[in-house]
Amino acid sequence: MVRATVSKARTDQDAVKEKRYRCSLSEKLAHQLGKSRKGHVRLESDTLNAYYVVEEVHSDSSVDFRTSKRGRERVGMEPGDEVQLRSTVPLEDKDEAFPRGDIAETFWHQTAAEVFISCPHGGDVEYNTDEMGMYLFKQLLGQGIPSTFWGLHGYYSPEGKDATKRWHVSKPVKGYDAYPGLKQLKEEDRSFRYGIGFHIQKADHVGVGGMADREIRERIADSIRGPVPSKYDVRTDYEEMKLTGKGTSMSMNHFAEDYQGIQIEMPRRVAHKKFHSLPEAVADALVKVL
Repeated sequence: MVRATVSKARTDQDAVKEKRYRCSLSEKLAHQLGKSRKGHVRLESDTLNAYYVVEEVHSDSSVDFRTSKRGRERVGMEPGDEVQLRSTVPLEDKDEAFPRGDIAETFWHQTAAEVFISCPHGGDVEYNTDEMGMYLFKQLLGQGIPSTFWGLHGYYSPEGKDATKRWHVSKPVKGYDAYPGLKQLKEEDRSFRYGIGFHIQKADHVGVGGMADREIRERIADSIRGPVPSKYDVRTDYEEMKLTGKGTSMSMNHFAEDYQGIQIEMPRRVAHKKFHSLPEAVADALVKVL
């Protein structure tokens, strides 16, 4: 842990100001935290905590930490405030994170796992997506198929529904050393036959995207059409999806062999109502190819 004084982003730091979760660290603090550009850090203020992405490392040693006005508003900071920075973002225990409106990590790792289940936006961020991933883990286990589950659970604070603005973690693979589970997988140089993730999107369809081959995505789409209400189209054509999940730095793609990751993006209502039947259908599809 290191202490830092908060400052405004400079007028020329357009990249820092572009996203509310971005910051700039002094070279001294970056060294103390073991961080470089695109690394993730945990910030603790007097009232709220949040994660930040190090967009820049600046040479001015007189300024510790810079972020935009929106970045400061995430946790109610003002220029001149004293904060604490840590190199690891999540807590270990959901029971500790929930009442504080914090974030926790769950990592269930089986050495012979064939499937990597990644749910970085669980808790109150994208409600039930972590439950869906954990239920898939259990369903596969019941079929004799080992898997690995990694998830984050970010919670509302007592001040309101603020989990998304503080804990919607962007591209955790790029800041993997801030997440113990991902760090272990990277140190093991681990890869899996398939990766899969569950997410919520603001769209009226379910997208089965990711970088996996069309055949496996179609197989999963066919299987989940059963539990998905008929008013929601299930799509596999990238051009018809709002969010395609095609980035190589997305965790379900990154840890899959040949980037064979599958991302299921769904309307909020589907995640809220089908949090067991949909992953059951995913498990049924995966069992036939594993």
